[in-house]
Amino acid sequence: MGIASEKSNDLYFLSGGGEMGELIRSRDWSITSMGDPANWPERLRTTISIMLTSKFPMILLWGEDLIQFYNDAYRPSLGNEGKHPTALGQKAKDCWPEIWDVIFPVIKKVLKTGESIWSEDQLIPIYRNGKTEDVYWTFSYSPVIGESKKIEGILCICTETTEKFRNIKVVEESELRFRNMIDNIPNLAWMADAEGWIFWYNKKWYDYTGTTPEEMQGWGWKSVHDPTELPSVLSKWQESIKNAQPFEMVFPIKGADGNFRKFLTRVLPVHDKKGTLVQWFGSNTDISYQIKIEQALKESEQNLRNTILQAPVAMCMFKEPDHVVKLANERMFELWGKPAEDVMNKPIFEGLPEAKNQGFEELLDGVYNTGQNFSAQDVPVNLPRNNRLEKVYVNFVYQAYRESNGTISGILAVAIDVTAQVVARQKIEEVVKERTKELENANNDLQKSNAELAQFAYIASHDLQEPLRKIATFAQMLQSSIGNNIDEKSKKYLEKINSSTSRMTNLIRDVLAYSELVKENEIFTEVDLNSVIKNIEADYDLLIEQKEATINFVDLPVVEAIPLQITQLFGNLLGNALKFTRSDIKPVITISVSKISREELENTHLSPELTYYKIKFQDNGIGFKKEYADRIFHIFQRLHRKSDYEGTGIGLAMCKKIAVNHHGELNAIGSSEEGAVFNVILPAKQVKEISAVDK
Repeated sequence: MGIASEKSNDLYFLSGGGEMGELIRSRDWSITSMGDPANWPERLRTTISIMLTSKFPMILLWGEDLIQFYNDAYRPSLGNEGKHPTALGQKAKDCWPEIWDVIFPVIKKVLKTGESIWSEDQLIPIYRNGKTEDVYWTFSYSPVIGESKKIEGILCICTETTEKFRNIKVVEESELRFRNMIDNIPNLAWMADAEGWIFWYNKKWYDYTGTTPEEMQGWGWKSVHDPTELPSVLSKWQESIKNAQPFEMVFPIKGADGNFRKFLTRVLPVHDKKGTLVQWFGSNTDISYQIKIEQALKESEQNLRNTILQAPVAMCMFKEPDHVVKLANERMFELWGKPAEDVMNKPIFEGLPEAKNQGFEELLDGVYNTGQNFSAQDVPVNLPRNNRLEKVYVNFVYQAYRESNGTISGILAVAIDVTAQVVARQKIEEVVKERTKELENANNDLQKSNAELAQFAYIASHDLQEPLRKIATFAQMLQSSIGNNIDEKSKKYLEKINSSTSRMTNLIRDVLAYSELVKENEIFTEVDLNSVIKNIEADYDLLIEQKEATINFVDLPVVEAIPLQITQLFGNLLGNALKFTRSDIKPVITISVSKISREELENTHLSPELTYYKIKFQDNGIGFKKEYADRIFHIFQRLHRKSDYEGTGIGLAMCKKIAVNHHGELNAIGSSEEGAVFNVILPAKQVKEISAVDK
């Protein structure tokens, strides 16, 4: 029976409320955890009454289950094809699984402290309109105190600010794009308000002036202007502001080095749609370079001379076709190992004959004749040092020097002695080469050792099988010859011989199978794991029927694998699950699959480039203690007596080896004495590069 049919005046608090009021009244609350509304606490009634009549979006979470109530103003936030109307009366945790990890800590804090929490423009994505949307909220969470003076619920008063937030972001992004564009122009740029108060400069301005935004606030720009010219600049600038007319003037601006450079400054007024002046945009173009070009044409020879002589690296000027040394700095003399008087005003190979026949004649002639520059690094050259020749390594550049008419008259040479760096690098390379060789040898030895070990295991297993067959045969012959004329003690001895022979045969077979796993020429192909399990089920059909076992699996993937090894792996795991069962319950074996997430991969040695599946084998057998989860994969390790459960202790070691062969993993995480869990992790595809490294 719905609330709408109730006549009691006790339900006054549910009157009105639009759509949500009608939904609350029409719902049969008596079949929910809330019970009949006639019995709802007074504080709940009052809060719902306030909420339903409010025009502000509200949602109430009540009781230990945080049952939800909300009003018409909140309803649009849920969108279409979303959570409404299911959200009404639903547990908050069930309603908001996608954001529960975000909102529950807030709810928990309010419940614990009794203090309200407020947040503005917070991103909380929700599912609505058939998809998950990014939604921004401004909200407060307030505790609702019940008659028991304890917090009985939480009232959330909220409003969606997504549209406002997006509009702000659009404006911010537009302004950011504009400023980024201005930051990358070659000029110094700035913006001022209508009164001329400068509120923004581009990066080029700060780079050039060496100032900070704090220093440039307001009229801070005056500090980088020539004080002798500042009055005329201010006068003309104020006149432009008054008349709202463009401003243009040439004046010096001081750089970070303390020097003034001439700039052509243009300032344009910016008007809004109504024609009102709203701000100014200014641009300062450095024209001092043009002035310097004119001066440089007059002083180029002196500047070049000063550049060479004061350069922090070795520099010189060769002139004429025979490369006469016309100018060189002290660093070049040091590099040549010659005093200035030996080489100045002489052809270089006359003043420095030690450099002959090392290939430099051809290089210099080529640059002089073609005008094509040449550079090289770490070039060995024999030069005089302490009255003997030493090998020196240099980085150098030969650049053709042209006169104003474009003709080549010489070569500008720049060189750096890098002998120390090259020698150090060579030593490092020698060490690396030696270590690489050691690693290659060690790897070869390891591969040889593995091959020999596999060969030994194979031969030993074959050689051991023959005497075992003889022992078994002679034991059977002895038992046949004795017949029934045998005492119980002798009969027991013969049984032990047969049992030991059988166990030894199984052990040799498993050792042989384990040794086979080191082969590297196995071919990977696509394997349907569903087919593998079905074939193994067929092999175990009698044991499954005998133990009344149930095997559950669906939709296992197709992976690139070695078919025989995968069959061995899954066969051993399924066989173990059928072997280690309980006598009091029927065996149930469940095989499930999931993909390994990127977060899970970060905590493993597995390659982040591959997609991995985790195939979980879970049973309800005798299981084992979690402290044995690693030990069980060691070869010959057993957790039970041979008399209780047969086996050689090699099966799980083989399984582990097969998983590693496939660049995967096998673990028993999740196992307990209530049942075993084995997690097989396999890549969907194999990568050749990984295979080569592993091998």
